Amino acid sequence: MSFDPIVQKSISEQVAQRLLTMIRSGLLKPDQQLPPERELAAMLGVGRPAVREAIRGLALLGLLRIRQGEGTFVSSLETRELLEPLEMIIDLNPGTLEALFDARLIIETGVAALAATHMEQAELDRLVRNVEDEARLLSDPAAFSAADVEFHEAIIEGCNNPFLQSVAGSLYMLGKKSRSITSRIPATLERSLQDHRDILDALKARDPQKASEAMRNHLMNVRDAYRSAGRNRDESVHD
Repeated sequence: MSFDPIVQKSISEQVAQRLLTMIRSGLLKPDQQLPPERELAAMLGVGRPAVREAIRGLALLGLLRIRQGEGTFVSSLETRELLEPLEMIIDLNPGTLEALFDARLIIETGVAALAATHMEQAELDRLVRNVEDEARLLSDPAAFSAADVEFHEAIIEGCNNPFLQSVAGSLYMLGKKSRSITSRIPATLERSLQDHRDILDALKARDPQKASEAMRNHLMNVRDAYRSAGRNRDESVHD
């Protein structure tokens, strides 16, 4: 028989956990300013170095924001802000982007299926206008990419499931790195436009299976384009 040793948390970890609990419970609200470091240390009964280290750690996680000359504030706690640390992980480890594509294939195909039965006509009309905009923006990669974001966000919103909306929205936003690469390839934009038309047709037909298949086909095409772009970059480096 063996027992795992009891690991005692450092003071700074305990401070970070206390602040995190206060944020989760709503005692510390988005954009609220924390007491000054000296005051906070006195309130918690710890030294200032422990408070300083805890604040730095939570700032790295996107939960706190340190503003020079102003103090420390709770972040907005919006999804985009909280995902910034994960974006760094994806930048540092290309393999995680493949895992992200796998996750999107599972989640967004299901989201599309639900959207096919839950989207209101007004939401479908919005998608129609969105696709029309994309057709006019093929020569402007940045604008096309912005329209692409709107297209996917509208479908995620239209699935009418708050849990899937949160997960799918986060996964899509984390795919920013792949979009920044594939959006520079004209053929990819044209392919994406056609994919979006296929997805829209399936949604308008209220066909969950076709919507799911069309979304899967789209994501596979995007992944193939990203892989191809990666191979081309590698070849140019070795040339």
